[in-house]
Amino acid sequence: MLPPVAEGACSLERLRIYAFRNYAEQSVEFGPGINVVGGRNAQGKTNLLEAVATLLLTRSPRASTSADVVAWGSDEALVEARVVRPAADRTLAIRFRRDLGSGRVTRTATVDGSPRPARDLLGLCPVVLFWPEDLQLVKAGPDGRRRLLDVVLSQLDARAAADLLRYRHVLEQRNSLLRQIRAGSASPAPLQGFTRELVSSGSRIQVARAALVEALIPHGREALAQIGGGEELGLHYLPDGGMERGDGLEATEQALAATLRRRHEEEIARGATLAGPHRDDLELLIDGRPARSAASQGQQRSIVLALKLAEVRHIAARAGVMPVLLLDDVLSELDPGRRHDLLSGLAAAGLQTLITSSELLPGSLPPGTRRFEVAAGRVVAEARA
Repeated sequence: MLPPVAEGACSLERLRIYAFRNYAEQSVEFGPGINVVGGRNAQGKTNLLEAVATLLLTRSPRASTSADVVAWGSDEALVEARVVRPAADRTLAIRFRRDLGSGRVTRTATVDGSPRPARDLLGLCPVVLFWPEDLQLVKAGPDGRRRLLDVVLSQLDARAAADLLRYRHVLEQRNSLLRQIRAGSASPAPLQGFTRELVSSGSRIQVARAALVEALIPHGREALAQIGGGEELGLHYLPDGGMERGDGLEATEQALAATLRRRHEEEIARGATLAGPHRDDLELLIDGRPARSAASQGQQRSIVLALKLAEVRHIAARAGVMPVLLLDDVLSELDPGRRHDLLSGLAAAGLQTLITSSELLPGSLPPGTRRFEVAAGRVVAEARA
């Protein structure tokens, strides 16, 4: 299912958490293979995986603001881990601090104890995530599908990560200006400068996303063929702004700029930017038909899992290292046969996997699996399977 195409695997050796969600203070020693985190609901299983994702992605994939991850009653939170990498081991840390005056929470990052820009942590230990909410990727709106592409890009391409950050900032500023122009409280003169910035970073994002989708297609098809019922997975990138398949950067810039010029009056009337990467989508197909309408519930689960395995394959091929895989409650969505195949495939691939589950039986775990039990924000290691 996941051939070991990479030269090695990245893994978290020791995780330390302070005042993160419902964890007061906790240290966890993970194994390099499969780690299963059990326990009843609302005890902190998902929060433990969120802490790992927050460290490796520099921000929580589940929280709307940094303040959400800081434990109630605390003004500071910390996630730190010793990361084992083929190149060189590193100690990574993300710290959140609340300003007592404004209440605003800021984050700072360190590598081996030295302060670094948070973006410098991206890709040092790649990570692939699966949350129960991802099961809506097929049916829900495009936000989640765009996020899937951008999380992969940010970890593999520093320029793409910078472009995504720049684009978000320019988009916010441009939308604010459009609203002020609509209200008659600002001149339209500065709009041209914001548009140039938007087109510059936005076109690079669209070119990078298009290349990523093309690279994911064969990985996704192979993964679905192994875990599904023989259907073929298709991915179709739908850029907003006039980009055509195969367009290079210059053509993409010209198309996006032309679209924004054409919709200038409408943008002012609506007070919003009406074209660009923030409106892109990724169409999912099954046997050539839109999965949104054609896929059954079981097929939707298989498609999402195939996408996650495609991410693993692509990251391993591009970065030369197997990423850490986080699977939150995925096993409850699989029948016993597919559950066994997934766990066996993950064990054979040699990548570190953290799985939360309240249902897994010890007898179904591959040899060497490390088990943990979570209760009320406390993690206890159990005997190895």
